[in-house]
Amino acid sequence: MMRVWLYGMVIPGLLGLAALAAIVLPGDGDDLTYTRLLIGCGSMIAVCIGGGFLGGRAAGRHQ
Repeated sequence: MMRVWLYGMVIPGLLGLAALAAIVLPGDGDDLTYTRLLIGCGSMIAVCIGGGFLGGRAAGRHQ
């Protein structure tokens, strides 16, 4: 059960936050726009869903 929680929720969540931060945090002093914010949130959601699916399948194969 702990493996499913780790591979299916924690790791994809951290990867999603990293994807959000890579897009949203300004690297060259630009202001945050709604476009960058929406693209960052969309990428976080996509990474969390895809990573959770793949991580859950990987954890399920070990049981």
